[in-house]
Amino acid sequence: MENFQWRNKVAVITGASVGIGASTAVALANAGMVVVGLARRQELVEALNSQVTGEGKIIGRKCDLSNDEQLINSFNWIQEKFHCIHVVVCNAGILKANFLSESPTKDIKELFDVNVVATASCLRETLKHMAKIRVPCHIVVINSVLGHRIPEVPVPLFSVYPATKHAITALCQTIRQEIHFLKLNIKLTSICPGMVDTDFLNVYSQAVDELPKLQPLDVAKAVLYALDTPDGVQVEDIILQKMRKV
Repeated sequence: MENFQWRNKVAVITGASVGIGASTAVALANAGMVVVGLARRQELVEALNSQVTGEGKIIGRKCDLSNDEQLINSFNWIQEKFHCIHVVVCNAGILKANFLSESPTKDIKELFDVNVVATASCLRETLKHMAKIRVPCHIVVINSVLGHRIPEVPVPLFSVYPATKHAITALCQTIRQEIHFLKLNIKLTSICPGMVDTDFLNVYSQAVDELPKLQPLDVAKAVLYALDTPDGVQVEDIILQKMRKV
């Protein structure tokens, strides 16, 4: 991207090893950013450099986001190494397809721990670091259309996943108010895709094979669009769905 305002700046992406996170990491690196990908499988993040044709690069950092110590240490390491975190993409999340009536408490807790608690902790560390540097920054949260509405489907194996995404929608709105109150120069965009063709959907097996799906690159392009808005323009929410074939 020519004249991309974040060229040579630092981006942090959680859950960067596969799917939307991986596509976004490559897209930002090809736009000229230095991307630090946080994931449990660091080697998969670093292997993404083979897809980078632009000026940027991707650095992998092993981090289990459910481990608060690892999360805090990772952000401190990035701050010490690069002195500035300009963009953070909170992408990490999990999905467990089940009826609530058949969902063990362990699964319910894990969904909230990863999708909500870990995301909130990541946003906390992001705000702390961005508040120190006092330069324009941007936070992008990969949410879901399920954070806004829950469609009628033949077999509703949603369990508490939509509830975690509704929590993220509320979290984004409260953080925007916090940013405004603290007078920070930070934009926050919530990106809410419908079904995306990634390994994430494997839990649904063949039930979703015939349904229209976005590609991870479609979501990565939405991230780029939000990031490339002029100073003073904030895209708060993007909802994108794959169109059905006519």
